[in-house]
Amino acid sequence: MKRILPLVCVLVAGLSLAACSTSTTGNAAPSPSPSAASPSTGASSGKLSAPQVANPLDVSKFEQNPCGVLTAAQASQLANLTKTSGNSSGNSPICSWKDDSYNDIGFGFVRGGGLSDAYGYQDSESGYFKVAPDVDGYPAVFSGPTDDRSKGGCQIGVGVSNTEVLTVDSSFVASSPYYSDPCSLSQKAAEAAITTLKGGA
Repeated sequence: MKRILPLVCVLVAGLSLAACSTSTTGNAAPSPSPSAASPSTGASSGKLSAPQVANPLDVSKFEQNPCGVLTAAQASQLANLTKTSGNSSGNSPICSWKDDSYNDIGFGFVRGGGLSDAYGYQDSESGYFKVAPDVDGYPAVFSGPTDDRSKGGCQIGVGVSNTEVLTVDSSFVASSPYYSDPCSLSQKAAEAAITTLKGGA
């Protein structure tokens, strides 16, 4: 994938999450949906700190085949993506769903420090950093070593545990209807992926 490789290299330096559970006696009340904690601000530096994740996901089933986080139907519905290609070399395999026009959405899992690595881009001059809306209860950021958002490319990292991040990288050519807003597709793809991960399918 064109831009996910640099992101993986960057994120492997650090990211973040934690688990919690409660129990009651008597009539059980419905459990609320997991909600990601908000980023906190360091008192001395003024920088945002990565939030913790309350309900880490077991993603081991998908680490060697990240494209498995989407079904063929989901990939087609997202952006008419119909085939996959992957790179299984190294510690963080990546895999892309793509079409015949060089549009693609790549997926990968990065172990390390969790979302803290992506939060390190707050002061990047060449890259970008923006806290993204929670993805189905999991904290996320738009972040990358270079800013290609105006050129059809956008990366989102979703914390799935305190030490692991799901990376989703969209790359669209100028003729694509998604070229002007690739981040919305990255987020939608991440939402579909988290749904799969929660179900363990």
